[in-house]
Amino acid sequence: MGIMDKARIIGQRLSTKEIELKLAMLNATAAQSPLLIKLSVILGLMVFTVAASLVITRLNIQYGLLLATVPFVIILVLWVQEKLYMVPCIILFSAAFVPIGFSTGTGSKLVISLVLSLGLLVLWLLRRMLVERSFDFVKTPLYIPVIGFSVTTVVSLVWSIIFRDPLVYIPSAFIFVQLASASIMIVSPALLLALANLVREVKYLKWMVWIMLSLGVLGIFRNFSGIELPANTAGLASMWIVGLSLALALFDEKLPKWARIFCITLAGAWVFWDFVINISWIAGWLPGFVTGSVILLLRSKRMLLLVSLILAVYVLTNSSVFQAWLGDETVTSGDTRMMAWETNWRYTKEHLLFGMGPAGYAVYYMTFNPLEAMATHNNYIDLISQTGLVGSAFFLAIFGLLLWRGWVVTRRLKGRRDFLEALAVTALGGTCGCLVIMAFGDWLLPFAYTQTIAGFSYSVYNWLFMGTILSLDGITGVQKGAAR
Repeated sequence: MGIMDKARIIGQRLSTKEIELKLAMLNATAAQSPLLIKLSVILGLMVFTVAASLVITRLNIQYGLLLATVPFVIILVLWVQEKLYMVPCIILFSAAFVPIGFSTGTGSKLVISLVLSLGLLVLWLLRRMLVERSFDFVKTPLYIPVIGFSVTTVVSLVWSIIFRDPLVYIPSAFIFVQLASASIMIVSPALLLALANLVREVKYLKWMVWIMLSLGVLGIFRNFSGIELPANTAGLASMWIVGLSLALALFDEKLPKWARIFCITLAGAWVFWDFVINISWIAGWLPGFVTGSVILLLRSKRMLLLVSLILAVYVLTNSSVFQAWLGDETVTSGDTRMMAWETNWRYTKEHLLFGMGPAGYAVYYMTFNPLEAMATHNNYIDLISQTGLVGSAFFLAIFGLLLWRGWVVTRRLKGRRDFLEALAVTALGGTCGCLVIMAFGDWLLPFAYTQTIAGFSYSVYNWLFMGTILSLDGITGVQKGAAR
């Protein structure tokens, strides 16, 4: 209520009780106004959209259906902007169970998890600037490398266009491929900062874990039954499923016994699927083994030794299978990748500072080496090729700081034998697994012409769960400070 309204009431020479009553009525009306405005806007948009949809569908039903979703998107935004702490859970759930994508006209779908990640991150920043008017972000050492990598990605995009070889052939849709690739390269590490700032309660971390374990159950059932189910277990999903299951079984002594048995069974089922049935796919089992080794080491060196001995016996008793697999891997993957890296270096060495931009080396291949146009299948080489030494330095700094904070958090929580310790060791082990598997594929930053931008739907798992290191750092740091 404004000052003039109050002045008019007081100027009427009413009794004290009448003044208080009218002031209360005005305050109530003012409090209801924003809600009434929101409802009016929503209802008006719904009426407009339905009417417009009826007209547009006569021309193109897809446009009509798209326009009809606008009110629901607005409702979702109004709801989410008051519950931004649920952003990671929403993104994770959409990536795991919502197989929706939008055509881009470039042979790659724009997956719903990427759309939500972009939209929700922008919504978070706008709320900070326009509503809260606060830039009091949670303290973490990752701001500089994350922002530095994002800025370098943009610079490399512009740089690659300005200094591109004039003989290079550029397809008409290539700029959209570059923009989509740049978006993934910026959004992915930005999710780390979102986790640090938005997830400040343990229950939301638990929701993330239960979503991932649910994905594990649904995925392993689909794998063995052959029944097609909406469970996105591509990429390094099994690494996180195995890591979380194993850590909860070994570290969270507050879980019921049946739940711990269930977790170890789930981990074992995925190890059997990845390592026994699908041994030829190294990205399926190697990162999980790295993560599991870190978890076992932090729990008990003897336990790690025992598991290693069991694994060694299994490998020796099935040596012929492993020798055949190793021979095939050397021929089909090892030799061809070396050739791909040599081809890549011909162009990368000329663009070492800022690289050839997001997805940039693809057009050099298509122009000068169309018969040798093989992707590197290596995130480290891709980083140098796309963002140069500058971008690579920032990216490696992100992982260096994640490992440091992960180690600090695991030391801080050592011996608690609860959910927090289990999640901490999983996040640290998973980060190690990501560092290893980056040398064998583009599993952290999907390349536009291999995983395509649709690969974000499973690469996002890595960034969300690595980001839990920063959430745990903030939560447990506050708890420790309060205890002192």
